[in-house]
Amino acid sequence: MLKLKNVHRSVGNTEIIKGVDLDLIGWQAIGLVWPNGCGKTSLLNLINGFNKSNIWEVIFNYHDISRSSVEHIWQLWIGRVFQSFGIFKNLTLFENLALAYSKELSWKYKILPISFIPKQFKKEIDAILLDLDLLDKKHELAGNLSGGQMRLLEIARLYLQKTKLYLLDEPTAWVSPKLKSKVVELIKKIIAKDKMVIIVEHDFEFLSHFVDKLFVMDDGKIVLEGKYNEIKEHPLTREIYFGWNSNNKESVSLKRSELVHNK
Repeated sequence: MLKLKNVHRSVGNTEIIKGVDLDLIGWQAIGLVWPNGCGKTSLLNLINGFNKSNIWEVIFNYHDISRSSVEHIWQLWIGRVFQSFGIFKNLTLFENLALAYSKELSWKYKILPISFIPKQFKKEIDAILLDLDLLDKKHELAGNLSGGQMRLLEIARLYLQKTKLYLLDEPTAWVSPKLKSKVVELIKKIIAKDKMVIIVEHDFEFLSHFVDKLFVMDDGKIVLEGKYNEIKEHPLTREIYFGWNSNNKESVSLKRSELVHNK
């Protein structure tokens, strides 16, 4: 369960997020779209503690995490995939994935080399690497992977954790069309575990595979929300995302201002 109430975020004199309210109870896969600079990444940063604000409230599983540290929020099993890579390039694929179990290991394992993790964890690592067609690279340095493979490895590490809320910031960034299907399969595995996933993404087609609900952000506000097909075909979506222009543009812009005002 995640609730955001009256969330604001400013950088200097510029207000990036302007009073966002979200109630995500009952949804598993949520998409956040539109366009660069509208505040989507800043919103994720507020959820997992990287940014702070004087006016806001974030409730996760009945805990107020508005003022919590990044470390405390991580302990609550809120995981994040960033736009830039968050893997350790100087570690092997196996070592990167073994870090997923760091919170579960007893003290005796933490003083041993990482290769001594329990056999069950090793089996889980092998299974996910096999699914991603990366098992043959298990003991190679992660820095040798392609950009798309690094992204898969990063999401796979979150998958192996007992993460309760997944914040995925453009998970298809640096991923080739050939590997996108692997990202889709991996996120579907996460959702199948009854976990909540919030995905910031520009690719409509990618989001169509799994989102229950879609939120459109523009100028720091939520201006539309609904099912995937409703949002994709909405005139406001065409205006913001596709640059749609016709004789109806004036009425569409009026509707946009009404939606912003009602938020």
